Amino acid sequence: MESTTTAVTGNGIQKQEPDATSRAPPAMMSKNQMQKQPKEIHYVNPFVHKLIWDDPIDKVKTVFLTVFLMPFRVILILVCLMIAWSLATIGLYGLSREELRTKPLSGWRRHMKRLLSQCAIAMYSFAGLGIGIRGRKARRAEAPVLVVSPHSSFLDAVIIFLTGMTSPLVRDADANLGKLIDYAQPIYVCREDPNSRQTTIKEIIERANSKEDWPQILIFPEGTCTNRTSLIQFKPGAFYPGVPIQPVLVRYPNKVDTVTWTWEGPDAFQLLWRTLTQFHTYCEIEFLPVYHPSEEEKKDPKLYARNVRNLMARELGIPISDYTFDDCKLMSFVKNINMPYPQFIADIEKLRKELGLNKLNVEEQLVAEGPRFTDENSYLTIEEFSKRLNIPANSESTKKLFRIFVKPERGLDVIDVREYLLLSLFLITLYSPKMNYVRVLFQLHGDRGKVTRQSFYDTLKYLVKISPQEAATIFMTADSENLGEISYDQFSKVLDKYPAIQKKLQKNNDPNNMKLN
Repeated sequence: MESTTTAVTGNGIQKQEPDATSRAPPAMMSKNQMQKQPKEIHYVNPFVHKLIWDDPIDKVKTVFLTVFLMPFRVILILVCLMIAWSLATIGLYGLSREELRTKPLSGWRRHMKRLLSQCAIAMYSFAGLGIGIRGRKARRAEAPVLVVSPHSSFLDAVIIFLTGMTSPLVRDADANLGKLIDYAQPIYVCREDPNSRQTTIKEIIERANSKEDWPQILIFPEGTCTNRTSLIQFKPGAFYPGVPIQPVLVRYPNKVDTVTWTWEGPDAFQLLWRTLTQFHTYCEIEFLPVYHPSEEEKKDPKLYARNVRNLMARELGIPISDYTFDDCKLMSFVKNINMPYPQFIADIEKLRKELGLNKLNVEEQLVAEGPRFTDENSYLTIEEFSKRLNIPANSESTKKLFRIFVKPERGLDVIDVREYLLLSLFLITLYSPKMNYVRVLFQLHGDRGKVTRQSFYDTLKYLVKISPQEAATIFMTADSENLGEISYDQFSKVLDKYPAIQKKLQKNNDPNNMKLN
């Protein structure tokens, strides 16, 4: 396979030349090269991106380009979008969604893909995106699946058009993107539905091994956007067919990163604005040699995915990470229910496992058997914290866990252990009925398991959508003797009088739900 370098600028694609740095395929690499693994990191959060904007010259330039450049770019982008949409409408006329899903496009409809792709690439060019391409895209017969990583921006979608409208894996939620995405004949998946995932895997296997002239499948195996500091775990969907795949690398070598769109950071509108007010935004796409799986990898998609990730990380010069899409989903869930420290919840979960706390659930015993937590006894040093949890104070994992809850205004040597317990108890009761979390929060917030009116509201506010007034009504019903505090048993006995709340609390505390009911 001859490797080439292609430059794509705002004016289009320039000529290709052989690349002197062409790499040997994995099968030709030395044993030492193949055994060299990227350094694994755990606690550099790949889902956080900060767009620092403190250069006054850059601010003046952005204002100037917002007025004099961005309007023209927006007009040209909209013109390209309208032309592409019109072409897609014509090309899809008379085809049902079922026909698109079960038969590859052929004849004049297939030939129109080139025109559509050129129109879409022009749209990105008018946005100021300059694209450099290294290597050669393999034919479908060589690699039925393209695996693209790292995935960090909505601009990554340009790869679909640069590869001649390959078929991407698309969320069901994005099915309303319109006819342009339909023309690529995508494979749809519903992330929250396990049955849908199995159907999707089956469709990937069928298409990848089909004798029909389907386009190549294009998959971002990370499943979500990251900040490119590491490669998170690959989802195995692309590797189930056991066919050769072509790894594709994406880089954005810009002085100011206006394209990275992660779980925590600038929103899409701000990133689009900042990108459209740059003179140029550079993107480098590199097609690596086709990866041929071993017999062992064909039988084990997860092993196949790990080995390809290791290869891509080495080529990118970045470490791998044990973060996953599920970690991002967990962080989103914690953020949506307004719990504290959402950006650290995945780290807390991993550190608890490293320290063995997840096996003993020491925190549950601590709130059940220990004294009431108050302002007088809840602020702990790392030595006191480690003693309470029976973990080594000098362990690096203990230090990392402790540092998450350190706040400068309290000093650098103490944390409020109640904050840690709130989140660790949440993790312990995750994927079980919400009432389990209510029970342990009564012990955390209360005195001998009895909570006051305010503490009762603090117990429920992360589990159901409830106002302080609604919580007060339930509290007074349970506090029949007007003592100013209630136990978990008193609350559970009156809960059938509030069927809507009862129904919600009987549901599992599940990140797949994303929001409070």
